[in-house]
Amino acid sequence: MKRFTLFSLALLSLLQLPPSASAQTTIYGGRGLMRVFSAEPLGRSQFFVNTYFQTFLDPSKRRDSLGKDHTLSFGFTIGLTHSLELTLLATPYQDDQDHVWGPPGDTHLGLKLALPLKAGGLTTGLRGFMVLPTAKKSNVPYEPYSSGKPGAGLQALMTIDLTQSFPLVPLKLYLNFGYMDHMLNDSFFTAEQDQYLVGAGIKFPIRSLVFHTEYTAEIFANNPNVAFQENSSRISQGMKFLGPWDIIFDLAAEIGLDKPAGVAGKALYYQKDYADWKVILGLNYQFTSRSAQEPALANGNRRSDARAKRELDEIRGKRESAQQSLQEMEKALDENKEEPEKKDPPQE
Repeated sequence: MKRFTLFSLALLSLLQLPPSASAQTTIYGGRGLMRVFSAEPLGRSQFFVNTYFQTFLDPSKRRDSLGKDHTLSFGFTIGLTHSLELTLLATPYQDDQDHVWGPPGDTHLGLKLALPLKAGGLTTGLRGFMVLPTAKKSNVPYEPYSSGKPGAGLQALMTIDLTQSFPLVPLKLYLNFGYMDHMLNDSFFTAEQDQYLVGAGIKFPIRSLVFHTEYTAEIFANNPNVAFQENSSRISQGMKFLGPWDIIFDLAAEIGLDKPAGVAGKALYYQKDYADWKVILGLNYQFTSRSAQEPALANGNRRSDARAKRELDEIRGKRESAQQSLQEMEKALDENKEEPEKKDPPQE
């Protein structure tokens, strides 16, 4: 029993939640892991800026060169309220395999809403987003499919916090599922370029490090020419840690799971050479104090403060009512004392 107690204390000391655990944003902006979003919002007046650099090297047909793919992006996340956050992703550099300095990529705008549906450690939310075709060349190699047209999508988000159920292993699970229409001017839910967006991840802290593993995929919903295994999908393994000057560093490696069929006669427009693997480096900086409360805790405090205020108002109202009653009673007594006593008239 003594050994088990010592082991539990040692494990708890290793699994302490770092200060940066609540300050994590995705590549696209917004609270989450690397590509998987959290249903929990950042909180009011929170402002994050991040930059991500993705690279992939692969031997090309020419033996004296390497086929490369470098992408540089900047993300911005603003907590509008305790349940609403706004995100912006800009891609100033996207390798097109043709130029020394690649052209810019598409721009993503997102809005996430935390839903009031909560049960225990379960948190739910919705994320809507738009894709603006700012890229000079769309659908570049090694990247997921892009149409070069304005697109939009909607994702359902779910976060399961297992910290209370398993305090020795403070795990968090993340589930995302959504649908993206790559061309808003075509028919909804029937176009062959539309995709399902799938994501699942797990996060666990170890001392000052936060490790995460996730699976993400973009699956064509109505395209019979693309088999399931040919869709863009990947597994990401990464870690986040707090560095100097309060900068949060992200390091991750991704392994592609797609398997191109390479069958002649199929429509090749959707059949791409996705990256087999990628290395990702990210920097996140929070412009507001990291000591700000978690959104759920802040909501609880606001509810407690509101309840306490109502109770104080009720007590104050009862006191004022009692004081008014006492004043009326005193006034009535004073009036009775000031009235002269009525005497009977003298009898003749």
